Amino acid sequence: MKTMQNPRIITALFCLFIIFGCFTGCESYLFDESTADSAPQSNSIQVDITAPEEKTTSPAEYDPFDDAVFVGDSVTLKLSYYCEEYPEALGGAQFFCAGSLGYTNSLWELDHEDAVHPFYRGETCLSSDCAAITGAHNVFIMLGINDIDLYGLDESLQSAETLVAQIRAKSPGVSIYIQSVTPVFFGKETGELTNENIRLFNDMLRGLCEKSDCKYLDIYGLLADGDGYLPSEYCGDQEAQGIHFTDAACELWVKYLRENV
Repeated sequence: MKTMQNPRIITALFCLFIIFGCFTGCESYLFDESTADSAPQSNSIQVDITAPEEKTTSPAEYDPFDDAVFVGDSVTLKLSYYCEEYPEALGGAQFFCAGSLGYTNSLWELDHEDAVHPFYRGETCLSSDCAAITGAHNVFIMLGINDIDLYGLDESLQSAETLVAQIRAKSPGVSIYIQSVTPVFFGKETGELTNENIRLFNDMLRGLCEKSDCKYLDIYGLLADGDGYLPSEYCGDQEAQGIHFTDAACELWVKYLRENV
């Protein structure tokens, strides 16, 4: 007689056989605490597969005045003194200034008998070399108050255009900011140097900026009172020329630059 084989019984026996073999054949891999100290140390390198924490670093904020040079006359000289007293005002800005400097005499050769040129790090320099010498990429120019009475509006503008072209030729790629001529204190207008002519010249400078890819900064409008004069709180030489600034004027000037550049 044939023995009937029940598939369920066979399967159960097979599972019991596997379980029994695991407990008897794998016992040599059980951890024995008594031999832990004498066990040989593994030479394998432990690799941490935990994903590293992502770090974000913000680049330092760019300050255009750390990369700037200011070309100007005695008005801008006052700004340089202000920045020496308050270094945080315009950061690392450098200054190419000389009293009586103008657009026209800035074009004269260094050995011209009446030459007026900036004195920078022990040397007399041409204004057109301002960016080439300092390495600055932002050039701020404020000239003209010494030109208007001597050379008239048209010739002064031609000189301004020439200076801009010379700076660009020597330092391609620089950004040039032309700052307007600033107002004169009440009672100190003389000859052709009047606030009306200053406003006319500033309009001409604005036009120069539009055609020569310069940026125009209206410092005149910032400082003039309702009648177009330099107010007493902003004028540091009311009994003299009536064109130079107080610290309060410089503070306002710096604030304007910080907000508009």
